[in-house]
Order: sequence, then C-alpha cells, then structure tokens
Amino acid sequence: MDQQSPQRGRDPLFGLILIGIVVVVIWLMLMPCFPGLAAVTLRRFQLRTDSFPLWAIQAPVPSMYNFGNRYEVRKIPEGLLEPILPPPPPRYINHFPTRAMTFAFGRYVHLHDGSDRWITFWSSYRGQTLETKVHLKPVGEGRFEWLVEGRE
Repeated sequence: MDQQSPQRGRDPLFGLILIGIVVVVIWLMLMPCFPGLAAVTLRRFQLRTDSFPLWAIQAPVPSMYNFGNRYEVRKIPEGLLEPILPPPPPRYINHFPTRAMTFAFGRYVHLHDGSDRWITFWSSYRGQTLETKVHLKPVGEGRFEWLVEGRE
C-alpha cells in the first residue's frame, strides 16, 4: 500500500492576509506623497474620522510613532482666567493622543474626580497639524460626554 501525504489545498485566508499587508505598506509609503491621505490618518488619530467605515478601513494601519502627538488637560476652559503661573507644556504621547482620556491610567488620573475637563490634542505630520479641543462633561456614574469644539 502506497502511503502518500495528504494534498494540501491553497489557503484563501493566507492570500487575503497578504493582500492586506500589501495595502497597508502601500498606504504607509504613499502617505508622505499625498497630504490628503495624511490628513485622513491625522483625523483617525484624534477620533475625528468622518465615518466608522472609514475609521475601520484604517484600523490595520500601524499607529506607533507615525505622528508627533501632544495633549494638554485643563480644569477650566481656555481663556476663562489668566493664570498667574504659565501652564505646564503639552505632554507628548505615542499612538493616539486621545487615549490620554479614553484608556485606563490616563482616564483615571484626569477624570477620577468626576469634574469637567477641557483637553486640546495636537497631531502633526510633515507640516500638517490637526488640533482638536474637547470638553469632557460629566453625565453621572463615571461617564462623560465628549463635546468637540470647533469641529471641521
């Protein structure tokens, strides 16, 4: 009796994964050449993408060290009072600057007392800068309403 190893068919999922990798590589390589593509990606970093499908399409694109991301947290609205001492400079953060308010430790540090917060996020890439001002308004039970000021 002749023993042969079973025939392995092609794995369609492998091809789909390869296509996904190629698309992500092309996206990253074209971003320096096309300011519009960079602008779409900047909006993704600040949770300002126009639609969920557009955000989801970008989800596989790596986000580490792509942009210069900073944020500043205030306990009073900007311009309400003139501070005696200058405020601390904005903090730098990797990945998504909004995670300072949406993720674990940063969320606790800035929001644990349940008070209003005003946050400004900046993301920059090759001469483009996106600034987003957000008012986090407490709505009870540790939840906050995310109010974007001056949305495009």
